[in-house]
Amino acid sequence: MTDHVSERVPVPRTVWVFGLATLVPFVIASGLFCYGPAGQRAPALVALLAYSTAMLSYLGGVRCGLEIGHVQPRWATLALSWLPPLAGVALMLGAERFGAAWQLSGFLFVFLLQWLWDVTSHEGPAWRPRLRTLLTTGAALSLAFALEQALAL
Repeated sequence: MTDHVSERVPVPRTVWVFGLATLVPFVIASGLFCYGPAGQRAPALVALLAYSTAMLSYLGGVRCGLEIGHVQPRWATLALSWLPPLAGVALMLGAERFGAAWQLSGFLFVFLLQWLWDVTSHEGPAWRPRLRTLLTTGAALSLAFALEQALAL
């Protein structure tokens, strides 16, 4: 196993481009929820929550994909890789029960847990923790701005 901390392997340019592109829906939906016309706020919140669910599903799939690449995949890791998508669906469907502030807080919490797992597991390329940190920061900031707006409503 390589030491990810000491390596400074550059993130491939294509990965940066597509990685940063994944932040665009977060920023747009959060911006419309926080600063858009009143008629756009509810649909923007739904878009933000739905996209957060999709991204948590993607991240769980990445984790599962890394694990099934092993000769002997670990049951616990495969099982845990299902939790982010399940949490996203539960938070998305819990609108009537939880309210926007709880949903946004939940998504923020799950994204941070997924980030913590990803940057401490040393799975995948050496540049993955740096990329995940930047992308999680962008998603978390978007969710935090929306959370602040939801708390003010």
